[in-house]
Amino acid sequence: MKYTYPACKTVDTVEDWFGTKLPDPYAWLKNAKDPEVLDFVARENAYTDAFFPQEDLDAMIAQLKAQALPELPDSITPWRDGYLASVMHAGDYEVCVLDKQLRPTGALPEIPSLTGTIFRAAPCPKDDNILAVMLLKPGAPRLTVAVCDVQARQVLHQIDMVFGCTWSKADGCLYYGFTQADSEKQTSRTTYYRYDPATRRETVACEDDSYAIFGQEWASHDGSYLVAQICRDYAFGNWVSIDCRTGQVHRLTQEPTEWYYVDSVDDCHYFITMSEAAHGAVIRVDNDGNRETVLPESEAVILESGFWAGGKLFAIARRDVSACLLDIGSGREIPLPSEHCSLAPAGRAEDGMILRLESFVDAPQLLLFDGESFRTVLRSAQREHPDVVVEQRFAPSTGDGQRIPYYIVYRRGTKLDGKNPVLMYGYGGYNISMPPEYTESVSQTQVPAWVEAGGVYVHCNLRGGNEYGPKWHEAGMGLQKRHCYEDFIGIAEQIIRDGWTEKGRIVISGCSNGGLLMSALVTMRPDLWGCVIDSVPHTDMIHFAEDDRGPMYITEYGNPRESAEVFQYLLSYSPYYNVRETAYPPTYIQTGELDNNVPPYHGKKFAARMQALNRSDNPILLRVLAEGSHDRGKGEAFWRTIAEMHLFMKYALGEESTC
Repeated sequence: MKYTYPACKTVDTVEDWFGTKLPDPYAWLKNAKDPEVLDFVARENAYTDAFFPQEDLDAMIAQLKAQALPELPDSITPWRDGYLASVMHAGDYEVCVLDKQLRPTGALPEIPSLTGTIFRAAPCPKDDNILAVMLLKPGAPRLTVAVCDVQARQVLHQIDMVFGCTWSKADGCLYYGFTQADSEKQTSRTTYYRYDPATRRETVACEDDSYAIFGQEWASHDGSYLVAQICRDYAFGNWVSIDCRTGQVHRLTQEPTEWYYVDSVDDCHYFITMSEAAHGAVIRVDNDGNRETVLPESEAVILESGFWAGGKLFAIARRDVSACLLDIGSGREIPLPSEHCSLAPAGRAEDGMILRLESFVDAPQLLLFDGESFRTVLRSAQREHPDVVVEQRFAPSTGDGQRIPYYIVYRRGTKLDGKNPVLMYGYGGYNISMPPEYTESVSQTQVPAWVEAGGVYVHCNLRGGNEYGPKWHEAGMGLQKRHCYEDFIGIAEQIIRDGWTEKGRIVISGCSNGGLLMSALVTMRPDLWGCVIDSVPHTDMIHFAEDDRGPMYITEYGNPRESAEVFQYLLSYSPYYNVRETAYPPTYIQTGELDNNVPPYHGKKFAARMQALNRSDNPILLRVLAEGSHDRGKGEAFWRTIAEMHLFMKYALGEESTC
């Protein structure tokens, strides 16, 4: 073996799971603050530091910064004579003040007592001096909401450990859900609260004792209603409406449903339902829970989300993953400025909805849609890529033969000689669809740049996501989770059969649930990959349920303590337990010490075991970010992490490869 890794002890730890004796020699790495664990991390980081020549690293950082696109604002909210918006830069968020043309004019007024990363700020509809500031405190597992008086520069009220909040125009109150999870008892409950900045009083708005992993809330466009989903899992939940004029709570469902809120008009609430229609239909629900279909299901498209603009309701839909836009009232399709694109609300303007559009060849841009037509209001870049070809294809999954969609992006004239470097990205989980994107989100590789330099990009739409509605999600969760990995492998084998590339020329990239995907793929089929970029991964699928957010995740993966069947299924693909003595490809594993979504022991244990059992001459590197959360780092740490990923890809594929 070419590499001599830092020494890492093993401890004879064995657990009994339904009669199965399960060794866990690296269990001791779970305690992040243990001095021995800190020493292990320090030595691993030093080893990874030494792998990358400083001169090459500095050059790559400079190159990445020069090529980076300006980030577009998001969560855009009218405020005073312009807007407030969130902008991400180098892995970190900041809140900006924008003018009417969405041009930055300044920063959020400083509140001296606030510490942490500020993600978003939303103004009180009745007093523009009052803002709800959402931030993540150092080391905190969840968001804090600070209700601030920006004129007095002081915090009026602070709410810790929440997922979000929203204001109501009708009463000027802030609404938020508070979720209490108990990982020991495997329970989780959500209660909704109302805070009135005028009286500085907080009261219970809605109580619910059903199992709920978190709550999501929306205010109607006119502010009359607060509509909340009390989420049982990442798709289903119970729905309530709160009349903000009277405080009355209306329970819209008696059983969990998979609905997506559009808006409320004339005391009725509009939802996209996937429970009553596999492809989605729009229903109108009154406060007594009575339902009426207003836009029937179509076999041609999958409905995704909706919004109000120009006095009408619209639905964003997907046709074989790419976005389309429908007028809910007439069912008419509104032509979009680009094909094979993604479309999502970015905020509300006084005269319409601000939408974000991007594709594999269109850099992100913001469009103002007034209910009739689009107007481009902001572009991240004005670029043309005439020689980049985008195709959607399908490949059989290796497990059950299901046709799996994927996009393949290549330069016109690319030879099918089996030698092209390929970058593959996938996620496949949590009911989240993966639409076209200009920049691959983990390594920050710009798709056209990769392709124009001679590479091929493959974007995988795996089961477990929401590309084709609830059944697509359910086919990749729980006791069907292995389908996600078989889908990805099926696509890889298809592009090899088609002559695009060969084994050992494929880079795979993913984070979070996509990191679990990467970890599972490298243990299942190490022969296929030329390089693995594995960011903030779940790897120990036997102990994840004991993590702080374990009660939230067992709805997606299953609870290993539930039965021998669930335990054995999770064990069959749990990456940490499936590392064996074999030849592994170059693998870069990255995690963060402050990650509460996926605690860093997952990456540490996995790296230690891979380093011990790898029988190839390929490097297995571990990067642990001291201040990293569920991300690639912030500021200069972000640029270094991304540069390491690019250099590692370049090393793995050879100097002639594209990066």
